[in-house]
Amino acid sequence: MTSRRFRLIRHHDVSGVSGTGPVAEGVQFTDGAVALRWYGDYPTTTVWDGIESVVAIHGHGGATVVEWIDEEQGPDPDLKLPPRETLPPRPWPDLHSAPEPQDPDPLHQERGGGSSGGPPPSGWSSYRVFR
Repeated sequence: MTSRRFRLIRHHDVSGVSGTGPVAEGVQFTDGAVALRWYGDYPTTTVWDGIESVVAIHGHGGATVVEWIDEEQGPDPDLKLPPRETLPPRPWPDLHSAPEPQDPDPLHQERGGGSSGGPPPSGWSSYRVFR
């Protein structure tokens, strides 16, 4: 299968925000994930695990429907992606762990008398209050 384009068509504006007619466009990728781009004064892009999630949240019981622009295509014989459900879970790598402070920064240290006195929350190794 290859990616497919679609639009969300809203027949009834339940929330009173987006109006009726075409309200968003999107693409469903080969693995089933969906990127959705909303029209309007404040355009937003969201990513979903599948079209079923989009419909469950934004379909409003049939008030908004998916209109496929591209016809459903069969499997792509050159593409050898295993189904997502068969892949083992992989944890996120720790790409940006914060280093421990070497020397106190006198400009940003806690000063007495503030409303943030007391110990840091559980699990915190250090903290600073910026004023």
